[in-house]
Amino acid sequence: MAFLFFGGKRRITKAFFVNSLGNNQTRGIYTFQIDVENGELIFKRHFSTPTDPFYSFNFGRFVCITYRNRTGSKDDGGICSYAATAETLALVSRVTDQGKTYVHACTNGDLDTADKLIAVDYYNGELSAFRIAKKKLVTKIGGYQFSGKGTVPVKQALPYPTFVDYLPDQDKIIVCAMGLDKLCLFDVQDDGTIVYDNVHSFDVKPGNGPKKVIFNESGNRAYVLNAINSTIDVYQYENLKFELLQTVDTYPKDDEYDNEPTDLKFNFDQTHLYVTNKGHDSLALFDVEEDGTLTYLDFEDTSPDPVDVLVYNEEGNEWTVVACQKGGIIESYQYRKEKGGMVVETKFSCMVNEPVKLTPFVNKF
Repeated sequence: MAFLFFGGKRRITKAFFVNSLGNNQTRGIYTFQIDVENGELIFKRHFSTPTDPFYSFNFGRFVCITYRNRTGSKDDGGICSYAATAETLALVSRVTDQGKTYVHACTNGDLDTADKLIAVDYYNGELSAFRIAKKKLVTKIGGYQFSGKGTVPVKQALPYPTFVDYLPDQDKIIVCAMGLDKLCLFDVQDDGTIVYDNVHSFDVKPGNGPKKVIFNESGNRAYVLNAINSTIDVYQYENLKFELLQTVDTYPKDDEYDNEPTDLKFNFDQTHLYVTNKGHDSLALFDVEEDGTLTYLDFEDTSPDPVDVLVYNEEGNEWTVVACQKGGIIESYQYRKEKGGMVVETKFSCMVNEPVKLTPFVNKF
C-alpha cells in the first residue's frame, strides 16, 4: 500500500501493472495506482517492450511476464522475470524455447523454494518445464506435447491448452485443455520430465472448452470457467477427485451473444465471484453460498472485450479493475451491498492500447 498526497490530503493507493499489446509506440507495461477510497485510477509510468507482453504473475518480489512471438523469430517470445517496485521493472532473467509463445505459467513454490516454472503454449499445444536456480529462470528441462481435437469446429481444432497451476493439496499440476474438453493432471519430476496422469485426468461436457480453474482457500471447491459455452462448473474437490456440483451461465442468456468468458476471480473473503464476458461485454457478479455453489446477482456493462479483472478491498471498500482489450481502456467498478449485492460503474477509467493483463504489485522486500 502506498500513500499519495494531493492538495495536502493523504490518499491510500494500491499499485498494479497493465500489459499492453498496442503498437510500436504504445506496446509495453504500464504502471498504475488505484485510490482505494474512491476507485480512481492513476497512471504512473510506461515501459516499452520489444514484443507483446501477454501474461504475467507475481513471483515473490519478481514479476514474470510471457511474451507473444510477433515476428516468427526464434529470439522472439519467451518468458522474462523482473525485479519489481510499485513503478518500475528491472530485467533479471529470460528463457525461451525456439521463440515459443506461452499464454499462462506458474511456479512450483515461492521465491525461496521454487525450482521450476511450468508454462503452456496454446498455439503449439505444448506444456514446458523450466529450471529456476538462484531465483533466476535458467533453461527448459522438460516438455509434453498434447494431441487431438474436440467437437466444435475451429475453436477445438487443436488441443489449445490455456491454463496451468498446481493443485492445492498435491504436488501435481492441472491444465485446462480447451480444445480437448479435458482437465489434465500431470506429475513433474525433479529432472523436469512431465508425466501425464491418465487415472485422475477427466473429460468435461463436450463443447465446454475449459479455459481456467481456480480453487477456494480451503481447497475443497474448484471453479472451472468454460470459454465456449459460457458457463462455470463448480466441483467438490478432495484428494484428486472432482465431483460436479453445479453449472451456471456466466451471463443472463435471455439474449444469445457470441460470447467468451475470459476471467474469474474471488473477492477478498471469497463471499462472491467476478466474471468478465467478452461479447456480452460485461462484468458479472455471483454470490458464493456456504456449500460453494454460485448464485447470480448482477452484471454491469463494460467497454468492448473485457479480458481480465483485479479485485481490491481496502478501507471498507471493494473495487474491481477491468481491462478491455478492444475498447483500449481500463475501468474501475464498485461493489455495493444493496439489493443483495451489485456492481456499479465508477467515473474513473484510463486509456491503454489493447490491455490484456492486470497484475497487482506485491511488496515482498
